[in-house]
Amino acid sequence: MSPASLPERLRGVIASEGPLRFDAFQRAALYDPDGGYYEKPGRVGRSGDFVTGASWHPAFARCLVRVASRLAEVLPRAVDVVDVGAGEGELLAHLNGERPGNLGVRLTGVEASGTRRSLAVARAPGARFVASVDDLPAGISGLVVAYELFDALPVRALRALEDGSLAERKVTVDEAGRFAWIDAPCPDAPELLAALASRGAALEPGQLLEIRPGAADLARSLGARLDAGLLLLFDYGAPTRALYGPARANGTLEAFVEHRVTRDVLADPGSRDITAWVDFGEIEMALREEGITVHGLVSQSRFLLAAGIAEELRVSPGERVSPERAVARNAVAKLVSPGGMGESIRVLVAERKTGLGKSFISSPLV
Repeated sequence: MSPASLPERLRGVIASEGPLRFDAFQRAALYDPDGGYYEKPGRVGRSGDFVTGASWHPAFARCLVRVASRLAEVLPRAVDVVDVGAGEGELLAHLNGERPGNLGVRLTGVEASGTRRSLAVARAPGARFVASVDDLPAGISGLVVAYELFDALPVRALRALEDGSLAERKVTVDEAGRFAWIDAPCPDAPELLAALASRGAALEPGQLLEIRPGAADLARSLGARLDAGLLLLFDYGAPTRALYGPARANGTLEAFVEHRVTRDVLADPGSRDITAWVDFGEIEMALREEGITVHGLVSQSRFLLAAGIAEELRVSPGERVSPERAVARNAVAKLVSPGGMGESIRVLVAERKTGLGKSFISSPLV
């Protein structure tokens, strides 16, 4: 008899224990070792379901090499570059190939998925890989990068009620055997509402929203391990007030399948990436609690321009642009172009002890 599929196992859990909180459903859909989305190779990249800056073009990594070079000028020892949520090792492989020979860099990747971690080890053999932020040593000196890390953390799905409270949106199974939403009581609604209000959120009755239970702890853990250097968090998201404002009354839960976006996050768990926008206000607050200086949010486009990506697009006077060069320039331009990842991905720039962070959101590198 073949083992039960992930959807079959989830239906069995719901039948025996009742509706699942959405973060439990999402955690299984993404991370289950025998059927979770992230345990299947080839999900990231042009042939997969979505792209990241690093998977799109090596120019992204070259920008980070420039950042690491600046850090090497002000830090007293060799520079650590840590990629948290390293996936299949795309960024670390590019960094290993793009760094100049005189730049002493220690490369480390953090990746929870055993399948993806094995692929990353093969792709970036010069890097060290660990399974969790908890496995990172304290005293990191250098650059910590997390690209779409926080938006992959499981979320609780909620609904604001007329009486000012919250309902928990859980996952059940309907008469046709399909996964479906059902509202249930939210016992910790007062605490959740107080935390949101402290960051400026004001909810309207009927509004759908998501909160991310593990986000603040992860941010504090990253901040605690950074002794000196820069922390760059690339993600979809907004400050608290904007994220939970009237423009997003239906929440931000969505799924990616073959580069298409769908709001159906319940169908066929394990087959699609499930994500929701990040509450950057929560992340900022957690980092400041760890003594990290937070400079704020900037678009990926603006950050990469500050990190010298314009050099990748420059054409010398009289230079003949070959078809191959034109294709490459077009690919690089997509990293910073309006309407694409250049504007939709935000970068939270934070630091400890370097004094460099503000320059990456205010002026280009020279």
